[in-house]
Amino acid sequence: MSFPVHLLRNHADCDAAKAALTRELREFVLNDQVLDLRADKSVERADDRAKALQQAQNEVTRLTPQVAAMTAGTREHRYLDRLLTQATRRVQDLSLPPAPGTHTAVDVFLQAVDVRQVQVQVPELEQAIIEVTAHRATLAA
Repeated sequence: MSFPVHLLRNHADCDAAKAALTRELREFVLNDQVLDLRADKSVERADDRAKALQQAQNEVTRLTPQVAAMTAGTREHRYLDRLLTQATRRVQDLSLPPAPGTHTAVDVFLQAVDVRQVQVQVPELEQAIIEVTAHRATLAA
């Protein structure tokens, strides 16, 4: 369905409409870039968390037999046992789900609405700009 460009009666109307549409399009494109960046950061954080968890698990796996094989009470045993305890706590911390409120169901839903809104609005704005530009060309200067 075409936009009612016939309502624009002169070049000034077309220029004003095109400027407003272009500004709105820039806002939607910027919003799309922000949403992409937010998604990328979320993936990066999840990847970083998974890598850190794997490293901590590897540390626990490496240290457990070493601590078990040492004589209790020695300086080296206490040092490695402390490292093992720290690595074990890190595994426990990284194994917990993200803190409540960091991404509520409402946040995720609203982000999905934002994404869909951008997907729908950008082509509509682009089409409106095309139609205004074409209509302007038909008007007398």
